[in-house]
Amino acid sequence: MKIFYWFLPGILWLSGTVYAQERQSAIRKNVIIKFAPLALFDTDNTFQAGIEIPVRNTKFSIQQDFGYGHASFNIWYKDRDVRPEKTILKSRTQLRYYFYQKPALQMYVAGEYLYKRVIQFDNQWVGMECGSGGCNFFENKDVKLGRLVNAIHAKLGWQFYFTNRTTIDLFTGFGIRSRNLRILTPDVDQARFKDDFSFFTDNTPNSTLILPSVAVGFHIGIILGKLKMPERQE
Repeated sequence: MKIFYWFLPGILWLSGTVYAQERQSAIRKNVIIKFAPLALFDTDNTFQAGIEIPVRNTKFSIQQDFGYGHASFNIWYKDRDVRPEKTILKSRTQLRYYFYQKPALQMYVAGEYLYKRVIQFDNQWVGMECGSGGCNFFENKDVKLGRLVNAIHAKLGWQFYFTNRTTIDLFTGFGIRSRNLRILTPDVDQARFKDDFSFFTDNTPNSTLILPSVAVGFHIGIILGKLKMPERQE
């Protein structure tokens, strides 16, 4: 009987370890719905939500985020009498690999593709019938302008799991992005692209600019489905 008491701590530790691994495996099989709070405070603000889907029986998962925003609920314009007529659409597609897994914390690396489309409507005096010698006349027009962004990022992240089915997903990443300016109104070749926050000096219509890109933030997640947790053996 004394031998049993000697080995009891080891048996309990082993039981707890096995249970934790099984709990971790159960959580990783479920879909997670996510929300990105910081996206609301971006200069190109969006309400951004996504879904993470595990790839069965692997350490991989796919996460897809979609975002929609409008200047009417952009805090950066709160001191302006007139807000621009601007809408934002955003998509983030991510492939993750979890290289470190514990019951309450998992670390991952990821590759991500970002697409962002910013559409702005404005009223301007624009040059018409323009050539190398200048424009023949100017006309007041409602113009539709587009700023299109494509980017790729490499990310490192930490996803924390809680017993109440919530997760906190912290990440940081670096990459490059391509910014394209397009005049979307037919038969208009000249229009002004305004940089509301003075980030860029080159706002030439129909131009492309390659820039470094940083992605830092966090998601709040809700684990879906019934967690088939093992019964703990004491």
